[in-house]
Order: sequence, then C-alpha cells, then structure tokens
Amino acid sequence: MTTAIEVLPHDAQQHERSATPLHWARTSANSPTPEVAGTLGWDLDLIGPAPVAAADLVRIAASAYLADRRTPRPTTFVRTIELTAHTVNPEPWNNAPGEFTEELLQWLTGDVWHLHAVPATPMDRLLAPLEPADDVMLLSGGLDSLCGAVDHLQDGTARIHLSHYDGSTAVRRAQTAAGTWLRSRASHRLRHHSIKIRQNGTPGEPTSRSRSLLFAALAAATAATVSSPQVTVPENGFTSINPPLTTARGGTLTTRSTHPGTFSRLNALLAAVDIPVTVANPYLHCTKGELLERAHDRVGDALLAVAAATVSCGKLDGARYVGGNANFNCGLCVACLVRRGSFTVGPRQDPTIYLVEHLAGSARESLLRRRRRDVLDVQQAVLRGIDEIDILAVGDLPPETDFDAVVDLCQRGLQELSRVPLP
Repeated sequence: MTTAIEVLPHDAQQHERSATPLHWARTSANSPTPEVAGTLGWDLDLIGPAPVAAADLVRIAASAYLADRRTPRPTTFVRTIELTAHTVNPEPWNNAPGEFTEELLQWLTGDVWHLHAVPATPMDRLLAPLEPADDVMLLSGGLDSLCGAVDHLQDGTARIHLSHYDGSTAVRRAQTAAGTWLRSRASHRLRHHSIKIRQNGTPGEPTSRSRSLLFAALAAATAATVSSPQVTVPENGFTSINPPLTTARGGTLTTRSTHPGTFSRLNALLAAVDIPVTVANPYLHCTKGELLERAHDRVGDALLAVAAATVSCGKLDGARYVGGNANFNCGLCVACLVRRGSFTVGPRQDPTIYLVEHLAGSARESLLRRRRRDVLDVQQAVLRGIDEIDILAVGDLPPETDFDAVVDLCQRGLQELSRVPLP
C-alpha cells in the first residue's frame, strides 16, 4: 500500500491533488491551519537566512518526519511513502541528492520513500542573521547530550546548543532543565535555541525513526547560517552502534538514529548539495557510563541533580498507569536499562526516579508485563554476549571504522548492562 503526502506552506497551492496535504505554518493565535504545530515557520524564521540548500533540506526532513508520523505502519512493517515537499530550489532534490535522501530515509525507517520536490515561492521577508558560532551541539534532553555539553562547557568555543521537541512535555521539560543548568555553570554566554515542530493530533505511527534526520538537518542549517563547520552529536557509542540484543532486533528494527552509517550517509548528502558542515559524534568509543564519568569529572556531584531530570526512556507512557507520571523514565525499556547501567560505573548512586520504582500494586505489575520482552532480551544478551555478527546485523559501518574498537566498546557496554538488577 502506498501513502501520498504533500507538505506545503499554508498559503501555497497543492501540486499533487491525490496526496494528503499537510499545511505548514508557525503556530499562532491566528494560524490558518491546524495540521502542523510548532514554533518554526516554513520560512525557517528561527534559523535565520540559511543557504537555500540547507533550508530546503530542513523542509524535506520536516516533511518526511511529518509523513512518517502520519502514516500507520502495516503488519508487514514496510510502508511506501510518496512524499511531495515544497522547496525553493527543487532541482537538486529531483536528482542524485534526492536519491541520497530517499536512501537515508529508507536506512532510518525501513520504508520505501519516493521524494518529489516542487517549486515554492521564495520567502519575501528578510530574516535577522544569527551571531557566528564555531559549533552547533544537539541538546536533546537526554543524559548523553547533557554530559557532552558538560564536557565542552569550559572549552571557550562559541557554540549554539540546539533542541527539537514535539508533543512530549517530558522531553521539553528535560531540555529546559538542562539548558537552564548549563547556563548557570557556563563561564561565558550560553546560547540555547529550541524548536518545536510536530503534526497536530494523534500520530498514526508511534515511533519516530525519521526524527534524527530532522534534528540533524535543523542543526546543519543552523551551522551553515552561523558559519560553523560542524555539528556535534553527543551520544554514547553503545547506543549509537545499538547492537541487537536478540536476532529479532536486527536491521531497521534496531534504531539507527546516531549510527555511524547514518552520519556517513548524512555527510555525503551535505557534501552533495554543497553544505559545508560535517556531523560527528566525538563519543563513539565511550560507553554511557564512561561518558557520564567524563562529565562527572568536570563538575563533580553537582551533575547528579540535573542528570536526574534528563529523559532516556524510549517508552514514555507513565500517564497510562494509575499513580503514574508521564515525566518519569520507565526504568525497564532497553534505553532505561542502559541508562541505569551507566550509573554503575564509579561510586555514584543513580538519582533518577523510575516509574517502576514509583508504581505499586497492579499498576506496577502491568508495567512489568509490558516491559517483559525488553527485560528478557537484555537477560539473553548478557548470557550469550555480543559478537561481530550482531554488530553488523544493524547495518554497514563506514570503511574507516575501527571494528576491533567497536567490538570492545560493545563488550564494555554489555558489562554495564549486566550490573543492572532486573525484576
């Protein structure tokens, strides 16, 4: 089954009449359309006067993200999505760079994508330029992004910390807490830009595998605007490689958000459209515990209170349980178990309040049933270990990858997981 979706400015004419239109306008009291909500307009006013190719990449990435979330996934898993995106210069996106984008989206989501770029009227207002910066660093609201920011907090680099949030108040709350705390500790002015974009209503697809492309495109466009040559993505290597804990989790069933293969493809795409920005993860060879240890060495126990406010959970569903809390990490999904394992490195106690520790009675039993698969998969991985075949099952690694170092990293990450007490 093929789904056709067209994402267009709120005042534009639709090109593909058979497609479902999603009109994009910055949310305001007078917003003319309810389909897309957010603080970022189609003209990318919060980013400033980005180069055309960088701005069009954001429009395409946002369109793909909205289409991804809009389209229910069939029992066969794979969807075919015909995506029409309005761009200022459609020519590159209907040629090789467009094919790179389709392949990157397929790599991330496991679906078949057909991209059609159509011309849109260039924006007719001048956007205020942003101050120059030497780095754009993602601040996702997670523990890794906080630790990466702490590790670089006193390096004197002119930096923009960039956040994207959708409908999750927990993520937005975590990003705000991290930004506020970092600002209070910085020796110089800390710039934190936060962007919201999402589709209104209940999403048809609960996962958001395409979000990583949107987040990276927002950062790359911001970097191009402020003449920064780089985007820094702080993510521990174990989660980036994300080795499948069982054979049932291989391929795109395993999230590839920050996988080295993702960044390799993304950097090739940026080069193909002459965007002079490189996206990199400097912590590829660190486990989550080692990254946490590194940040703790910088600021000491002051880190722990704000670390407790970060969100790692891949299944923020606390509100569905009696006595639950939508802001709590569940404590039992794989992402939470990796988080808990990171606090076993060194003498620190984990300050995080987990839903599994907060609930009682039948509500806790319900959570345990829902997460039983995750717990069993972790137990199985700890018993049998992780080998080269598991690592390659996620997908190909760039040719320059030190494969022995990656294997060793995954072994150390699994050791951290093995120290987590499981129910």
